[in-house]
Amino acid sequence: MTVKLKNILVGIFLVGFVGLLAAFNAAKPRVLVLHAGSEESAWVQGVDRGIDVALAGNRRPILVERHYLRLDRLARPEARVAAAAEARRAVERLDPDVLLAVDDESNEAVARAYAARGRPRIVYVSIDQPPARYGYAGMATATGIVEELPLAAVRDAVTAIRGGQAARVAAIGVDNDTGRAERSQVDAFDWSPHRLVWSEIAGDFLAWRRFVESSSAKADVLLVLSAAGLPRGPGSTETVAGSEIVPWVEAHARPVPIGLHAGYVAAGGGFAIFPAAGDYGRRAMAMALEWLDEARGPPPPPMTSAHFDVAIEPARLAARGVEVPEIYVEAARAGGRLVGPPRAVPGRATPETSRPRP
Repeated sequence: MTVKLKNILVGIFLVGFVGLLAAFNAAKPRVLVLHAGSEESAWVQGVDRGIDVALAGNRRPILVERHYLRLDRLARPEARVAAAAEARRAVERLDPDVLLAVDDESNEAVARAYAARGRPRIVYVSIDQPPARYGYAGMATATGIVEELPLAAVRDAVTAIRGGQAARVAAIGVDNDTGRAERSQVDAFDWSPHRLVWSEIAGDFLAWRRFVESSSAKADVLLVLSAAGLPRGPGSTETVAGSEIVPWVEAHARPVPIGLHAGYVAAGGGFAIFPAAGDYGRRAMAMALEWLDEARGPPPPPMTSAHFDVAIEPARLAARGVEVPEIYVEAARAGGRLVGPPRAVPGRATPETSRPRP
C-alpha cells in the first residue's frame, strides 16, 4: 500500500469519525439553563450546584449549556434589552429541547416568547409571579417550580428572637419583577401574633436608605428582600452591589434585619432565612430530564419547594444583643453557612469555624 493511499484512507476515516461524532452530538437532547443573574450571585451558584447534583445521577447522553443574563449588574434599560436579545440568540443557536429559565426576569424577558411555539419546552424555576403572568397557564409546553418565600419559618424566627413577644415587622425590596412579587407574598402572609406595619419597594439606593432610616421608629424587625439590580440613584446607570447594601443596612437599621436572600450574610449580614437554591436547581433539572425521557407525554406537574436555608454570623447578632436558638445555628452550620466564630454553648466544645461555600 502506497503512502498516498494510506493518507487517503486515514483522511476518509477521520472525516467519517468527525461526521459520526457530529451526528451523535446533534442527536443528543439539549437543555439551555437561562439565569437572570450573574455567575457571582450566591443564588445563581446555589441553583447551578443543584443542577449539577441532578446531572451527576443522569446516565443519558445530554448536552447542557448555561447562559447568564447578568441583569443584577445592569441598570440601563437599553443594556437590559441588549442582554435579552443576546439570550434569545443563544436560544436560537442551540435550539434546545428544554429551556430551563431561572427567576422572573428570565421568564419575562426571554422564555415567555416561546410558550406558544411548542419548542423549546419551558421549565420555569423560582418565579415569584404566577405562571399565568408569563402565558404558561394551561400550556402543555411549560411547567416548573414557583418560589415561595419561607415566611412561616421567618415568622417562627421572629417569635424566637423576640422571646415570644409580638413584633412590628417592616419589609424592603427592590422595584423590579422579583421585588414586587416578593412584596406581594409578604403583604398577603398572616404574620400573627406579629404585625406587618410597613412594606416598600425602592427604585434606587437613595429611596432604600430613606426607608431603612424611617423604619427605626415604626418596626422591631426589618425583612430585607432581594436587592439585586438596585440602581445607585434616580436615573443612575450604576447598580449597587450587595456587599455595599447589606453592611449599610446592618449599620443603620435600628430594627433587627433578617435577610430573605441567599447572599445576605455572606455580604455582611447577621441572620438570613431564604429559599434553598440547590433544591430548586436539583428539582428543576430532574423535571427537565423526566420530560426528555417522556418526550411525547405531558409535562411533569408543576410544584413548589418547601426547603429553606439558614445563614448566621453570630458576632453581628451578638453586637445587637440578639440571640437565636441553637437550632438555627446548627442549621447554618449543617449548610456550610455559619460565618465567623460560632456562639459558645455551655458544656460543648466549640467546633471549627465554617465558611460559606465559594
